[in-house]
This record gives sequence, C-alpha cells and structure tokens, in this order.
Amino acid sequence: MSQRTTKTPIATPLKTNKNKKNERRIKRRTRSARISSSTNNKSVIKVAMTTSGGGDTPSRAGKTHTIFWDLDDCLYKNDWTVANLLTERIEEFTVGKLGLQPGYAYDLYKKYGTCLKGMMVEKILDEKSVDEYLLWAHDVPLEKHIGRDEKLRDMLAKVKAEGFPMYIFTASARHHAEKCLKLLGISDMFIDIIDVRAVEWATKHDEEAYERAMAIAGVKERERCVFIDDSTSNIKIAKKMGWHTVLCGTKGRDCGSVLV
Repeated sequence: MSQRTTKTPIATPLKTNKNKKNERRIKRRTRSARISSSTNNKSVIKVAMTTSGGGDTPSRAGKTHTIFWDLDDCLYKNDWTVANLLTERIEEFTVGKLGLQPGYAYDLYKKYGTCLKGMMVEKILDEKSVDEYLLWAHDVPLEKHIGRDEKLRDMLAKVKAEGFPMYIFTASARHHAEKCLKLLGISDMFIDIIDVRAVEWATKHDEEAYERAMAIAGVKERERCVFIDDSTSNIKIAKKMGWHTVLCGTKGRDCGSVLV
C-alpha cells in the first residue's frame, strides 16, 4: 500500500475518524509528523502527516486516548539553544565537581537516555546527590529563550476541549518543566508533570518509564496512549510498547540530517 501524506492542523490527527468501520476498531500504526517551527516560539501551524501500515487515527469511540507530551525541543523549539545550555551546565558539574573527562557526560546521555541515569548505573553519582545535580543542571536563563506562545496555547486548548487528557512526560526535573510551561503560558493545559523522579529515574530508553507514566495517568491499555516526542530513539521504544507515536521535528540534534 502506498503511503499518503497530507497537511493538517496538529490537533486534527487526534480527532475521531468518521468512517464507521474505523470507529469500531483501531489498528496499530506508525505515525511520523513533520512539525515546522521557527525560533522565538512561533508555534506550529501545520503538520505533514505520513501514515503507514494501514492503521487508523486514534478513535474517540469508546475510551479516550491520553496524550503524553515531551517538553524540551517539542513544545518549544529554538534550535536547541536551551538544550545546549543544559548540556554546558551538566558538563560543568561532571567535570568540575565529579572529575569526569570532558565529553563523557554527553556519552552517558546518548548511551542511557540521560546523563543522570548513566551516572547512577555506573555508580558515579549516588541518589543523595541527585537534587544537587538537578538544581545545578537546570539553572539556566530560560526567560531569555522561551516566551509566551498564544498559537501553541490555542492548539492545546482545542485538543483539551476534545476531551483528551494531557500530561507532560519529560526526562528533566519538575521545577524546570514548571518554569517552561509558565513561560509558554500553558501550565493549565496539563493534568500533571511526569518527570524523571516520578518514573524513579528510568529514561525514555527504558520500557519501565512508559509503564510508570501509564500508572501515574491511570491508563491500563497501551493502545490508549499517544506519545509526542522529538527523539527517534524514544519514539522507537514507545512504538514497541504499543503506543501511538508522533515525531515532533524534522532534524536530529546531533546529525542535523532530516529525520522524516
């Protein structure tokens, strides 16, 4: 079957498919989204959606789907400016305070999903020092790089009005997520923030993180979960778990190449 690509507002893919046959059944599918976003938080207007495998858009017939949004480089985009600032802070901590080799922190991030997880697995950092690390790593001037985004708010409000529960599902710390959401003007759009502590330090490279996110949200069926993230690695794990997935963004941070 040939793939079909259409342009549609971002909220549209989550609405009910009007075809009666499709309302009775949901087939698992892979969904990749090309989300165009300029700097300074000018929000996403259209998504180029590619559907493969003959699956359906998540139907609202019966039980409602729950949407899990990634935060950094997903709900806002600024060419990884904030991500790079966080990376610098992590490097300062790991090299200056822990004596690790320059660049090793980023190697841990790529291997384990977060530098924190890697340091805990390799027994570089114990749980008693986690709070110090998280406060240090996230001490960056977010207000200089993230601003209120009315178009983003309008889009999320439409999705919320359709009856879809929404959560932030982030590998960062809660206090960082809270500040980002406040700056964007969308704090009230989400039921809760599922952060790295809430999933007991598991990363989105681990199935445990998704299982714990489901438990927190009170979702028992994997096919009722919709995951939106900018990382192809995370998307692959969520897809393996049976979640519906949407890839946010078109280029990889490290390679700079087009992802979809």
